[in-house]
Amino acid sequence: MKQTCATLFFALLLSVLAVPVTAPIPAAAVDAEQELARLDMQLTQDQAKLDGLNNQVEQAAGVVDALNRKLAEDQKRETVLDKQVSALARNQYERPAISISTLLEAPTLQELISNFAQARLISLRQQAVQKEAKQLRRQDQQVRDQQAVKLNEVKSAKDQAASVVAHTLAVRNQVNDQVLAAKAASVAQQGQATQAAAVFVSRPVGGVSIEAPGGNHFAYGYCTWYVANRRNIPWFGNAIEWWPNARPYGYAEGGSPAVGAVMVTRESPIGHVAYVESVGGDGSWTVSEMNYAGWNMVSRRTIHPGQVPLVGFIYGKA
Repeated sequence: MKQTCATLFFALLLSVLAVPVTAPIPAAAVDAEQELARLDMQLTQDQAKLDGLNNQVEQAAGVVDALNRKLAEDQKRETVLDKQVSALARNQYERPAISISTLLEAPTLQELISNFAQARLISLRQQAVQKEAKQLRRQDQQVRDQQAVKLNEVKSAKDQAASVVAHTLAVRNQVNDQVLAAKAASVAQQGQATQAAAVFVSRPVGGVSIEAPGGNHFAYGYCTWYVANRRNIPWFGNAIEWWPNARPYGYAEGGSPAVGAVMVTRESPIGHVAYVESVGGDGSWTVSEMNYAGWNMVSRRTIHPGQVPLVGFIYGKA
C-alpha cells in the first residue's frame, strides 16, 4: 500500500512537472510597444515639420533684414532730397530766378519766357523726384511690413511645432519607460519561473532527489529545456554545445533527419535545438521547439534542406 501511494505521488509529481510554467508578456506591454512605435513615427514627422518651419523662419528673417536695409537707404535718400529741395526754396526766396532786374534786363520776350520755363522745369523736376522718393519709401515699407507679418506667422507656427515635438517626446519617453519596465518585469518573471522550476524539479522528497523525466537540468522555458523533456539528455551545455557533448555519452550523430532525433542549428549565437516530429518524402522534416517563436512558447515548423544553418542531428545511443 505504501509503495502504491509512493508510485501515485511520483506520477502526480511528474505530471505536474510536465506542465510548463508560463510567464506571458502582459497585454499592456504589447500595447505600450505599439504606442512607442507610433510615437516614434509621429516624432519623426513632427521633427521634419519643425525643421521645415525653421528653414522658413531663416529665409523670412533674411528677406525682412534685406527690406529693412533698403528702407533705410530710401529714408536716407529721401532726407537728402528734402534737404536739396529746402535749399533750393531758400535760394529762390533769397534770390528769385525771375526778379525785377531779370524782367528789365531781358533783351527779348522770348528770353524772358525761356527763363520762366527753365525755373519752372527745375522746380517741377525736384518736386517730382521728391515725390517719387517718398512713394518708393512707402512701397518698400509696405512690403517690409507684409514680410514682417509673414515672419511672425512662421515664427508662431514654428513655436507651436516645437511645443508639439516637446510634448510628443515627453510622452514617448514616458511610454518608453513603461516598455522598459514591462520588459524588465518580463525578464524578472522568466527568472522567477526558471528559479522556481529549478527548485521544484530538484526538491528532495524523503531524502530522494526528484527530477523531471530524463533528468532535465536545463533552464526552464528555453529550447534545451523543451527537448530535454522529450528525450533523455544526460549532457550539459548550450544548444550549440550539444553536438560535441553528445558523442562522449555514446549518442550517434548524422546529417539526415529522423523521427525522434534532436536537430542542432546555429540559429542564434548560442545555437538552437528542436525535436524532430516527422520526416517528409521530399526530404523535409517537421520539428517542435521552444523559444523560437517566443520564450516559453512551443511551436512547429517544416524545414527543407538548406533553409537553416544546420549542424546535424543527434540520434539515440549507438
